[in-house]
Amino acid sequence: MGRVAAMGRPPQVWDYWRPIGSGGGSGIVELGTVRGLDVALPVHFHREDQLTFVLAGRRRFVIAGDLREAGPGEGVHIPAGTPHRSLCGADEVVCINLYTPPGLYAAPEAIAGLAGHWRRTGGLGWPDLTRIAEDHRRPIGTGVEPASAFTGCDAWDSVGDAARRAGMSREGYSRRFRKHHGVPPHAFGLQERLNEARLLLRAGESIAAVAADTGFTDQSHLGRCFRRAFGVTPGRYRAG
Repeated sequence: MGRVAAMGRPPQVWDYWRPIGSGGGSGIVELGTVRGLDVALPVHFHREDQLTFVLAGRRRFVIAGDLREAGPGEGVHIPAGTPHRSLCGADEVVCINLYTPPGLYAAPEAIAGLAGHWRRTGGLGWPDLTRIAEDHRRPIGTGVEPASAFTGCDAWDSVGDAARRAGMSREGYSRRFRKHHGVPPHAFGLQERLNEARLLLRAGESIAAVAADTGFTDQSHLGRCFRRAFGVTPGRYRAG
């Protein structure tokens, strides 16, 4: 995360990394590293649990309508499927995000383990992250899957189709959906498509194929939406 920016451009704020092969036996899906001032992202959610651990500055999130903050040596757990957005602060932020299968790790204990190691050694490497996470893996069968925000319809349906299936007006369906899930149905549908794109890119599919498979007009359309939600282009994400 200490790389120098090329040609005088500002450093990349967001990067995503994935373990090669088995990742040392870890269940971690991927690691995100964040460094910069402009760390704000709009409302989105992940299919994985997110564990954010701050090394410098302060990370600020609005999670299900509540403001959460974490400073150096502190962390935040965002459960899978939970709408959230991140805010900018006054100082540069340096932090890591661990993305893990829903409920696989005991998040508060894992964050405490990361904090203890960081205080003792002043650093965190990939072996440290995987070891500490595995120290807090829950027994098989105790994890939880995120509930789908759609009931009785396809998440990629139009709002009108979903409302008809639910026997409601479009306006009534949208109001109830937003009240229950924190985001309007069209925003949820877009985010589901982006999360599917994220999964396909991790599997190595071409950007053009991913755009077609997830219902985007073309690569440019996918790229604009993807970067806005996750801070990086699909190409940079795929290369992680």
